[in-house]
Formats: sequence, C-alpha cells, structure tokens
Amino acid sequence: MKVPIKFPSDAEVIIDEVARFRALSPADRVRLVRGMVTAGALMMRQSPKAAFLRDYALEQENRASQAVKEFLARHAG
Repeated sequence: MKVPIKFPSDAEVIIDEVARFRALSPADRVRLVRGMVTAGALMMRQSPKAAFLRDYALEQENRASQAVKEFLARHAG
C-alpha cells in the first residue's frame, strides 16, 4: 500500500538539524549544547539505573584521561 505522505530519511533529518545548528550564533550553539547536557544529566539522575550511569560516566572519563596521558607520553618531546 502506498501512503501519500513522504517521510524524510534519517540522513535528510540529520542534514536539516545540522543546517539549523550551523545557522545559530556561537552563543546560541553553546546554550543549546548546555541545555542538552543538562537534560541528559537530569535523565541520568532520575533513572532507576542512576548509580550504574554515574559509575559508567566516571569510568569513561578516566579512560579518556588515561588515553590522553598515554598519547602525550608517546608524542611529547
């Protein structure tokens, strides 16, 4: 059955969102990103798996920090 409505592909949606983001001023971009981070943190705090999410986020931060230290040790003169 053909539906007379054309839904955009995932790629089209992403392209539109990127264009809207790029059209924002730098201050508006920062506000948008901060808002998303704040919303994500709220969702993590209210989640029934909040303890796991906190531990997982900390583990990922530690891994990233360790990777940067190892990179600098290999490439710093």
